[in-house]
Amino acid sequence: MASEIKVVILLKENRAIVGVQSPDCDPIFSTVEGDMVTIAAELPGLVESAQVKFTAAPKNPPSSLPKPEPAPVSTGAARTASAGPAKAKDATRPSMF
Repeated sequence: MASEIKVVILLKENRAIVGVQSPDCDPIFSTVEGDMVTIAAELPGLVESAQVKFTAAPKNPPSSLPKPEPAPVSTGAARTASAGPAKAKDATRPSMF
């Protein structure tokens, strides 16, 4: 059993996000519908299930994402202003600028 438990409640309208955390463990988040009395009644069960998870696996496994490729090195060469041929003006359309 974890020696220290922190419970955080974010309440908005008739819904709460409850976070349970212990040192050196990843937090557990749950959503609870209802007023503050209903939310308070759910807290012992949420804390108990978090403690079980903290005992079994305190941290989620590290991700195994591939490493990003290094960014290309800029040579400082000037870029040209035009990337392609200029478009011809359409004489039937009025020009705004």
